[in-house]
Amino acid sequence: MVYILLNVFLFSILVWFSSFADMHSEATRTKQLISPILILAVVALMNAISILFNFWGNNQIASIAGKIYMLLIAYFSILVTSYVCRFPSCKSTVLNKILVVALLVLGFYITFTKVDFVSTSISHGLVVQAQEFPLFGIHWDAIYEMVFLAGLPAISVISIFLRIEVTKNKLYRQQMVLVAAVVVLGWATFFGFGYIGGSLIPSFDLLLPFGFAFEIYLLYKIVLQSVLFDIKTLLAAAIDFAVNYLVLGFLAGLFYTILQPLRITNIALFMVIYGAIIGVLLFARYQISKYLKKFRRNRTTNYIQQFEKDLASLDYTESPEVLFEQLRGYFKDNVHTDDVDFLIESGDEGLVTLYSSDNKQIKIPSKSPIFSCATSANKMVIFKNQVETKRYLLSVKKELNDLFEETKTEVLILLAEGGHVFSAMLLGEKYLGNEYTDYDFAVFNRFYSYFFVFGYYLKNITNESVVGTVNREIQMSGQIIQSIQENMDFIKNPKVDVGYLSIAAHNLGGEYVDFIKLNDTKHMIVLGDISGKGINASMSSVILKSIVRTFLAETKDFKQLVQKVNVFIRDNLPKGTFFAGVFGLIDFTENTLYYLNCGVPALLMYNQSYNNVIEIQGEGRVLGFVKNIEKLLKVKKVKFNPGDIVLACTDGLLNAKNIRGEMFGKDRISQSIVENLGFPGEKMSQFLYDQLLDFTSKELEDDVSVVIMKYLTK
Repeated sequence: MVYILLNVFLFSILVWFSSFADMHSEATRTKQLISPILILAVVALMNAISILFNFWGNNQIASIAGKIYMLLIAYFSILVTSYVCRFPSCKSTVLNKILVVALLVLGFYITFTKVDFVSTSISHGLVVQAQEFPLFGIHWDAIYEMVFLAGLPAISVISIFLRIEVTKNKLYRQQMVLVAAVVVLGWATFFGFGYIGGSLIPSFDLLLPFGFAFEIYLLYKIVLQSVLFDIKTLLAAAIDFAVNYLVLGFLAGLFYTILQPLRITNIALFMVIYGAIIGVLLFARYQISKYLKKFRRNRTTNYIQQFEKDLASLDYTESPEVLFEQLRGYFKDNVHTDDVDFLIESGDEGLVTLYSSDNKQIKIPSKSPIFSCATSANKMVIFKNQVETKRYLLSVKKELNDLFEETKTEVLILLAEGGHVFSAMLLGEKYLGNEYTDYDFAVFNRFYSYFFVFGYYLKNITNESVVGTVNREIQMSGQIIQSIQENMDFIKNPKVDVGYLSIAAHNLGGEYVDFIKLNDTKHMIVLGDISGKGINASMSSVILKSIVRTFLAETKDFKQLVQKVNVFIRDNLPKGTFFAGVFGLIDFTENTLYYLNCGVPALLMYNQSYNNVIEIQGEGRVLGFVKNIEKLLKVKKVKFNPGDIVLACTDGLLNAKNIRGEMFGKDRISQSIVENLGFPGEKMSQFLYDQLLDFTSKELEDDVSVVIMKYLTK
């Protein structure tokens, strides 16, 4: 019964797989594989039915199911051969359709007029009784095998190799070689099953559909392949697959078949022995995999880790020229290309060359359709060898091919802020002659945030509208970043007096303060601390400030805004970056402050009616750790009355320590509020900072930010 269940299981899997392929694939080349998949599903079902009726002793129905089984295998072979002979264009012609019908008629003629009987059983496997062929002293079942299981696959392989040399597209050539290899594998699988079934284990014949299922699955995966890979990657993947799946699966099936008599006589002992064998096989697999991983020195082992360390070590205190050379060196060491071009936005001219490893002068128009195509699909990394295969790139196929040809490059990485492309990187060929692979594609997408920070930094430090002339030293870099950070919509409303300060302990830091005017009656306040120190944290703060304003233009929901910011921090800023702070929204028509606590360490409110200070921050969630934080966010509100004061600060104020190790703490902050009630908000924040300096003997270890809101009147 196990063979019946296995074939029914395969039928179910193939039906599901056909549905999956139909829903998840839009390309014609993958759609055309659905028919062979469904045919193979019915093959497995007919195999199960034939075995079942043979087991019940109804040989006539078993034979009819067996003949249908044979006919469908022939049809499967015809469809796969037709597909391979037309690959990669897969365009159907009248001649092709005529040949498919003619071969199908031949298959029907053999199976239903020249095959007398088909029997499937565990004891004898698949047995076919056919009439004698008029020539050569062979039977029609041999003709069936020669035509459908040997001849057609051979024709398809020959067709592939005849067309490979005239195919210019490297990706198509790679796919054609792999398709030919898969066809040969399918041919070898059939004859391998036949040899084992005929000479060693007869019941192996009943698992033949699994071999064809493996073949069609590999074809599907090859057709989806959109990036070239080198021989090292291929060999490594082949070894891993052989060790982890092929050998393990074969041995598990072999031992199961050998122990089949024991399963019938003593099921308990069978389960113990077979379970022990599976345990030994899994242990052996683990040890062999560990050994191969230790001694196989292919680049996929260390490339991603080392590249991330290098990108994280980019020194933004250096001049942009030195910074670019650092990045170029990292690409050379890890990706094996030193041909790097960096483009930056230049007004109406579009993107123009800022730095180039070989002095290229490249220009991409600001209205290039490539930009809108990439941003709408949210695909910012584009490989040259993807242009022919990625459906979303078809509309800009010509523009991309022209760009890659003119620049002699292979990779385009676009850097966009809120749907607006402001910079781009172009990478040339690898100097070892290897192709850009799926692995490279995954790495570039994973580290997109590092490229974004690099581009955003250069965009601002080379922006002459920010400062009169561009100075390449860190002092000027700090001034530029500071000028961006201080570009805020300060609240000018007679109902409220707002004061703030933001002080970096060491020139530049990750403190974040912003005031954003939404309309005449609503204003947003954001205060927080970006993890990290120095210019890297400052750049993250500047980027986040820009992104918040970008999101505000397209998002009206308060919680959704914060969720988008959370996702951006997690996916686009350097790994490990987080934001601890608060988002506040003042509605002057309602005299209400709505706020979302995102890990702000202190949010205090002085209530004039009760003449005391209370904590109102509650429990908050830091942004940047969890992918979806929306369910954890809670919007709170406080109603303002004249004389009420709200203070928010970062942990640099709260956790500052004096020489005795005492923390400044919330009590001192509350006391400062009460002692300085009569002063404007700006003075109150300054007095608080002066107290902090006295407390720490003017030695700040962390950045400090404070916002104070005094409500004056309703």
